[in-house]
Amino acid sequence: MERSKKSGMIHRPLPRRNDPEGERVPESLPCIVDVHVHLFPDKLFTAIRNWLDEFAWRVRYRLRSPEVIEFLLARGVDRVVGLHYAHKPGMARTLNTYMAGLCRDYPQVIGTATVFPGEEGAGAILGEAFERGLIGVKLHAHVQFFDLDSDEMNEIYDVCLRRGQPLVMHVGREPKSSVYHYQRDPYRICGADKLEPVLKQYPGLR
Repeated sequence: MERSKKSGMIHRPLPRRNDPEGERVPESLPCIVDVHVHLFPDKLFTAIRNWLDEFAWRVRYRLRSPEVIEFLLARGVDRVVGLHYAHKPGMARTLNTYMAGLCRDYPQVIGTATVFPGEEGAGAILGEAFERGLIGVKLHAHVQFFDLDSDEMNEIYDVCLRRGQPLVMHVGREPKSSVYHYQRDPYRICGADKLEPVLKQYPGLR
């Protein structure tokens, strides 16, 4: 890996870890919930992995979403929280429908909804997803490039607060890559200082 000391930007793909893997988790452990499992339709999953292969790190497990779930369950994980995110307007409904289908096929999966901040009918999209049984919302500031303190995000915060639904957001600054367009510099939009005003404005947000 080559990282600029001045900018902290990644200039080459990161090496993958080759740590040893066991057959399953120890039987002595209590109920295990994996709360951060990305689940996407095949075509989108492939596109995400191809991007990571080229610009970040190679994903070790090249599995489709059902295979990801079965892999975890077979190794002793009891419940899975499925996360996904829409990288452009107009695709959230399709992703939410897909996630709801996984939840029907695998009752061990707790599926979250997603929406693209600022897209038309964002509140209705989330309402439909909750009616389908999805719980909570997943957003990704790097990919969706949203200002945490904006009218578009306030609409989502209000929906989550009104419905009592939790919100999961990737708002950390890493990974920062030189392949991001300047306007998508995560250091401009992410960080604790960006999240703090939201927490103060919405103290009841889960």
